[in-house]
Amino acid sequence: LEYLTDFEWMRGFDKNNFMNEVGSAYVVSFAGLPQDENKGPFYVAASTETGYPENYNCWIKDVRYWGPAFHVQGREQQMDVAETPIERLAQVLKEKGLDRGSVAVEWRHIELVYYEQMRELLPNARIVDAEPILTELRMFKSEEEVRRIRKVCQITSEVMDSVYRSAAFEGMTEWELEHYLDVAFAQRGARHAWTDVAFGPKGANFVGPTDARLEKGHILRLDIGGQREGYLCDMSRSLAWGGKPSDLARRAHAAIYRMNRELIKAVRPGVVPSGLYKMLMRMFDDEGFQALTPQAGHSLGRTAHEPPFLVAGYDRPLEPGMIVVVEPTMRIQGAGSFNIEDTTLVTEGGCEVLTNSTRELEAYL
Repeated sequence: LEYLTDFEWMRGFDKNNFMNEVGSAYVVSFAGLPQDENKGPFYVAASTETGYPENYNCWIKDVRYWGPAFHVQGREQQMDVAETPIERLAQVLKEKGLDRGSVAVEWRHIELVYYEQMRELLPNARIVDAEPILTELRMFKSEEEVRRIRKVCQITSEVMDSVYRSAAFEGMTEWELEHYLDVAFAQRGARHAWTDVAFGPKGANFVGPTDARLEKGHILRLDIGGQREGYLCDMSRSLAWGGKPSDLARRAHAAIYRMNRELIKAVRPGVVPSGLYKMLMRMFDDEGFQALTPQAGHSLGRTAHEPPFLVAGYDRPLEPGMIVVVEPTMRIQGAGSFNIEDTTLVTEGGCEVLTNSTRELEAYL
């Protein structure tokens, strides 16, 4: 929905399980893009969203609301609403003469109750799955999408470097680092989307923030996501902090660093994602280690995991304009979590690395 509208209601708010003011339904919205452009796009929104699309630059100007009406005392014309989202959707489609055509919705995400209402209120429509169309569109980033991703990757790289350069201190808890990241992203005009963090050996079993404290000689493993203008960056580093790492940690980092570099060199048009996956698994075998998960990476955009995925069986060749996140990852008992992850853009001649903070193990010792 945000991809089609370039509009985000209540930034940073969990909207997936939000009920309207009277508790009659979970909030749901629909972006309507008729194949015949003369019919005009429309946006069916919950009344809870009142004023947001009009004031936050939603490019679709025909906004229709459903749910309990918001009353503004003294206003001559009060809000026009329908009782349910599907009632409003059916009304708009019939008004535009679109209720007898194909209507594409995301089957993976639509609630069964709404699908049943669509069949009831749109008996002559052919309901089909929109995901294949949206997947194809979202795999290729426009110039504007690339601009936004490049900018948030620059910010995320700066934040990542700042952790190792000055923010981390002996005795710091992982929760304290989480709080630092909130501020560091905000100061740079972005949002802190997530943190996977592990101080030392703890990372072999869990990478969520805890009360674990940073010690000299730890591997500080950090996977962070920055978000800006609706788009994400995903990157990881696993660097030594405060003292010389163990021999096992050195060997593990050297292996992951090599895998990261080789994958980046291999990302180019015509390469199939499954081939990159097989290449990574061979390198794990060569280095005498085992991958954490059966994947070599993924793409991103509005969300952190989007096609193409660098996994077995994914044979759609890479093309210019795709985003590829390379992510060789492993965990080792007694040493920690090792991951050097970079966001790249597929270009005509190879790829452009968009995340550029330091990767060398002892860069900050």
